[in-house]
Amino acid sequence: MFDIQQLRVLQEVSKTGSYTAAAASLGYTQPAVSYQMRRLQSAVGAPLVVRTGREVRLTEVGDALVRHADAVFSTLRAAEQEISSMAARGGGLVRIAAFQSSCVTLMPELVTRLRIGHPDVRVTVLQAEPADARRMVRSGEVDLGLLCNWAGDDLPDGEGTMTRTELLRDRRCVLIRQDDPLAERSTIDLAELAGRPWVMERFRDRFEAACTNLGFEPDVVATVDDVSAIQTLVASGLGISLMSEMALHAHLAPGLVARPLHDWPLRLTYALLWPDMTGVQAVKTVLDEIRAVADMLRERAGFPAA
Repeated sequence: MFDIQQLRVLQEVSKTGSYTAAAASLGYTQPAVSYQMRRLQSAVGAPLVVRTGREVRLTEVGDALVRHADAVFSTLRAAEQEISSMAARGGGLVRIAAFQSSCVTLMPELVTRLRIGHPDVRVTVLQAEPADARRMVRSGEVDLGLLCNWAGDDLPDGEGTMTRTELLRDRRCVLIRQDDPLAERSTIDLAELAGRPWVMERFRDRFEAACTNLGFEPDVVATVDDVSAIQTLVASGLGISLMSEMALHAHLAPGLVARPLHDWPLRLTYALLWPDMTGVQAVKTVLDEIRAVADMLRERAGFPAA
């Protein structure tokens, strides 16, 4: 039987990439981490890590064991949450990581519904890109993640053993000024926008790849991650942008219009958590309320059906 503390050390080594960083994170000495890793490798009977310069990376056996360790710690957290919730008669704290546009649409409605209908259930919210939110759910830093990816894409790495609950889908839109000649169009092709200056977020790999496939390199004149700042810069005439319907539903600055991007995949928004956490009453309550909020938002905003 594996020692739970040794699994914790392995999990931290996987996360930080070094014994020294893992020791600092856990409050151990570096020799203590090395000792625990040697004992765990001896119990397994196979190497768990290999050195690559100053860092270490997991072997295939190490990767497999970390996945099981993640599941073990998820079960322990679920047990802790459930007992705490029972003691608090259904109340409790649920930690959520959520991407930007869900923070300004789903989360405010969720908080309102919890305050009115479930005052004993509290939430904390951390804005995080989907890759970071996925990592935090896996490691137990948060109990539930709100993530997004493109409908039709392969299942992201690390989600195969977790529970995904689809919430809604929305379109990618071209954000332009009202006086733009394309403002009269119902949809816009990306190819028509070659040569335009762009105000874009940092995470734009799919956009840049699509431009390359169409034979042009986008002229990105501003890189901004804040939704309000993007809209302000577009309204000033600096450039055009792409934005999701969800973010635009929360706020569309005066003088701007948004037109769906033709032949672009829908964006899928979903909740991600460990299966054991669905048995924790406070987490189940939050998940149920998020689904209700998503249904209401989809109907109100006219988003595409799931």
